[in-house]
Amino acid sequence: MGKNEQGKEGSFLLGDPTFVEIGGGRWRCVETGQEMPEKEKESYSKSRACRVGLIDAAVAKKKPPLNAFDPHPVSKSQLICKMTGDTVNKTEEQIWKHINGRRFQNKLEKMELEANTSPAAEAKKEKKKSKELLESKKSDAKNQKKDKKKKNKETYSKDNMDIINGGDKEEESDFWMPPVGERWDFDDGKDRWESCESTHLTDDSDNDSAKSADDKEDFESNELTTRTKRLAIAVGPSSFASRKKKAKKASQAEQCESS
Repeated sequence: MGKNEQGKEGSFLLGDPTFVEIGGGRWRCVETGQEMPEKEKESYSKSRACRVGLIDAAVAKKKPPLNAFDPHPVSKSQLICKMTGDTVNKTEEQIWKHINGRRFQNKLEKMELEANTSPAAEAKKEKKKSKELLESKKSDAKNQKKDKKKKNKETYSKDNMDIINGGDKEEESDFWMPPVGERWDFDDGKDRWESCESTHLTDDSDNDSAKSADDKEDFESNELTTRTKRLAIAVGPSSFASRKKKAKKASQAEQCESS
């Protein structure tokens, strides 16, 4: 292959061939099966036989961009384009020129548009869209659950802090507290206890005095009754009777004189 051919556009469309060492200083081309010494590798890579062998291997393996071509049924030096049906010479330069031509590009664009608008493509798009929507919903639900859990945790922590720092404030506000300086911090309750004890002692003393007076009065009454009985026994009943008669006669005499 001359220098002018090497400088043509698309001349090395398929790149360099692949070689493997087989021993004895010899190498084999993987794509064509050709064997050669190491010094002939570079010259063989640029030969027409090697370039045609690379094209045949790419068409057989459907390697892009050769997957758009089929072997010609009659001519071994030509290919048939699947897109346009055109016949193309089996050279990298001709293949490059054809795939970048207007006819091939229009067919390719039309085929891509039909593929995107076909029922299968639409179904594929809908399936993909549904999958993305489902994933988005799952992600949103997961984030909401995570946010809710975080919020509940913050609320629980805040409530605990309120209980620790000032949870008894509301209860304390229901009770009256004396102003500062007037509290009974130093009140040992001695005055109140002594007052209560003195009150109890006074009540007990009064009760004892009243009871003693009652007992004394009862004693005097009993003593008087006893003395009266003794006097009656000593004087006798006739003395009391004669005294009553004399008193009655004196009273009648006074009434006669006055009348």
